[in-house]
Amino acid sequence: MIRPRTTFLLLVVGVMIGFSAVSQAEPPDGDEGDGGVPALRQRLRDLKPSNPMAYLELAEEVADAAGGGGNLDLARHLFALAAALDPPRLGRSGCLALADLAEGGNDRRRLLALAWLLSGRVSAVGLADVTGPPTHDRLAALAVSEALSHYRRGKGALALAALQAPGAMDLLRAHGDVLRGGTARFLADCELYRGRQRPLVSHRDLVTMLRLEAALLSGPVRNWSGEILLSGGRPLIEADPGRLAETLGVDTTKPYYRNGRWVKE
Repeated sequence: MIRPRTTFLLLVVGVMIGFSAVSQAEPPDGDEGDGGVPALRQRLRDLKPSNPMAYLELAEEVADAAGGGGNLDLARHLFALAAALDPPRLGRSGCLALADLAEGGNDRRRLLALAWLLSGRVSAVGLADVTGPPTHDRLAALAVSEALSHYRRGKGALALAALQAPGAMDLLRAHGDVLRGGTARFLADCELYRGRQRPLVSHRDLVTMLRLEAALLSGPVRNWSGEILLSGGRPLIEADPGRLAETLGVDTTKPYYRNGRWVKE
C-alpha cells in the first residue's frame, strides 16, 4: 500500500521529468499463485541487483499474468529497475517493455526514444520516427504540394489526380487540419472548382498552405515553424539515457523487496 507522502513525491518527480513515475505496487495477497505468478513474493525477496536479468524476467511474467489488471504497476517497477540497474544490456529491452505498458502517447514516445538512444544506432531520421510527427515518403509530399498548387489555380480535378499517388491522401489527412475547413473542405472544394474559377484564398490561408508544403518537403529535418505546424505544438520529447533511473522514476539504491517495500537492504 503506497503511503500518501510517497504518492505525492512520486507525482512531483513525474511532473519534473515529464514522465509518470513507476508505482511501487505490492503483489496481491495470497500464498498460492500471487496473481498468477508462482511464488511471486518469494521470488521478489530473492531479487538482487547483481542479477538484473532476474528483474526483467520476473517483470515479463507479472505483466503477462496481469492482463490489464492492477499488478501492472509492479511489472513497470521491475522493468524500470532492470533497465536502470544494467542500461548497456537491459536498458533498451526494459524501455521497450515499458512502452508497451504505457498509458499515454507522450510516455510511449519518450520510452521509444530512450530505447532507440540506448540501442546505439541513433540517426536523425530514426529518432524522428519515435519523437516527431509520422515520417512520410518524399513522393507523397511532392504529390500533396502539387495538389495544393492545382487547388489554388482552381484546377480541382488535377489536384484530386495528384492525391492518387501512393501515400498522398493519407499524408493530406494527417496534416489537413491546418487548412481552413480541414481535409474534408479541401476535397469538397476540389470537386467544386474545375477550372472556370479559382477559390477565394485569403492571404492567411495562402501562407498556411505554403508553410505546409515547405514543412512536408523538408523531410524529418525541419525548422521550428514547420515542426510546430506539423506537430500542432506537441511538446518536444526529453530523453536522457544518461539519467535513466531518474527518467523512469525508479530508485536503484532500493533494489531489495522486503515486507512489501523496496528498500536498500
